[in-house]
Amino acid sequence: MTWTTNSWERIAPLYEKIISHPFNKELTDGSLSLDRFSYYIGQDAYYLMEFGRALAIIAGRMENPDYMLAFSRFASGAIVVERALHTGYFKIFGVEKTPAPSPTTNLYTQFLLTKASLSSVEEAVAAVLPCFWIYKKVGDHIYSHQISGQANPYQEWINTYAGEEFGDSVREAITICDNLAAKASPNLQEKMYQTFEMATKLEWMFWDGAYWEEKWPI
Repeated sequence: MTWTTNSWERIAPLYEKIISHPFNKELTDGSLSLDRFSYYIGQDAYYLMEFGRALAIIAGRMENPDYMLAFSRFASGAIVVERALHTGYFKIFGVEKTPAPSPTTNLYTQFLLTKASLSSVEEAVAAVLPCFWIYKKVGDHIYSHQISGQANPYQEWINTYAGEEFGDSVREAITICDNLAAKASPNLQEKMYQTFEMATKLEWMFWDGAYWEEKWPI
């Protein structure tokens, strides 16, 4: 059994909580309020910039040139390709500029940047993997559970994360993570899992924060 297969089995209950969250259930049937989705898009735009920084840091730390190139492409995709989607939604929903990060967005991005900069490369890759893998899984789940013939105002977002181009990046990230884990000690593999699990929890928190339009208390 590969590291990612084993790790996914261990976080399966967390994934079930993610797909059953009201944000994703309402996104599936198109009933999610425009205010909530606009809030989400603004926070995600900020997140993607910091996610791109984390990926670029990891790329620079890779010894394997193929992995370096892969993470450089991932960073470019996060900043350029996915931000293009958000720019379109900014116009549609009247979001004027990228907002300041919410408490959860700040926590998640700082977690990723810290792991990318200070932890082992193996842990760093495990930290960013949920943003690839869980988004693909959620995108596929939503796409397959939509009501046939029913228009969804968020279809473009759904199509992006359920698409094959994004799927190719996800599979490449999973492969790199498994290759790194295969050479790691059992202790390091467990640290990778703990990092992967924490990032998965932060994914849930990100959607929850968007649903409630989280604000700083003071």
